[in-house]
Amino acid sequence: MDKFLEHSVRSYIKIFLIGIFIGCICRLADYFPADTLWSFSSIQTLLGFWMITNTLIVLLSTSNICAGISSFLYMFGMSLSFYGLQAVLGLFIPLFSGGFRLSLFVLFAVLSVPCGLAAFVLYYWNKDTVFNSVLYALPVGFLAAEIIGISIYLSKYHTFLFQLIMDSVGLVLFGILFFKRAKSKIIYVISFVISSLIFYFILYHKAVSI
Repeated sequence: MDKFLEHSVRSYIKIFLIGIFIGCICRLADYFPADTLWSFSSIQTLLGFWMITNTLIVLLSTSNICAGISSFLYMFGMSLSFYGLQAVLGLFIPLFSGGFRLSLFVLFAVLSVPCGLAAFVLYYWNKDTVFNSVLYALPVGFLAAEIIGISIYLSKYHTFLFQLIMDSVGLVLFGILFFKRAKSKIIYVISFVISSLIFYFILYHKAVSI
């Protein structure tokens, strides 16, 4: 896979602007009806979307520093445009009223830091060691956990179908790619199963059991 991101100012500006663009898309999608089968308004509210996009950032980076900074700038840019667009459009369109939600922006801006740290660590899956099998399994296991949770939620409330399809596509593509790259296929599969269960019971089991 060609490396799209580099440790340079130009590259960081590029990924920041991409984050701005994605944030605007998510903000506009947020005004779709929430209680439908497809639930387009909830694209950014589930973690699978951010796992998929940040995994792509790591894959397209040339170093762990590049991956960490790029992930941070992407998430920060997204948060800035997500809440900034509402404030700007709210001046002209009543649908977007509510102003700039500073507290939420600060919260997600702060959360951009651990996202960057996670990307910094995940980049080490490029090392030719057995440990890379564990790192490769983590994003795939996370997507599998969310798929389980969404499937249960979908069966109960008939919503989040788009998120289920998106996560499933990500699971298949990353799952196959990372299986091929993993140093140890056995450790990769074991780590995938364990991480899927851990992520599911920590993040989704309680929510879908209500």
